[in-house]
Amino acid sequence: MNIGCDIVENKRLMNKDKRFIDLVLTKAEQLEYKKRGLLYLCGRYAAKEAIMKAMPNTKEYNFLDFEILTNSDGSPSVTKFNNIKVTISHEKEYTIAFAIVN
Repeated sequence: MNIGCDIVENKRLMNKDKRFIDLVLTKAEQLEYKKRGLLYLCGRYAAKEAIMKAMPNTKEYNFLDFEILTNSDGSPSVTKFNNIKVTISHEKEYTIAFAIVN
């Protein structure tokens, strides 16, 4: 089991251009980002960074390999990877995420 963690200062991701969004968010995530805004982007970015830190062969993956959608109970879920669990939390100016890879 591997654990990864990442924290993002939310204002760092303000006003990111379309190119950045296309590198970080899948098409389904982009649709949700348009509805939910900056904190959604910060959460997905932090979670994907945490996943990359927890993955044994990080260089084999990029942000778009991991799609993190929201379950009906509001929790984040990494699609296509049943062995990855993530949690995301927001507090004022920061977003933090933890990932566990079994």
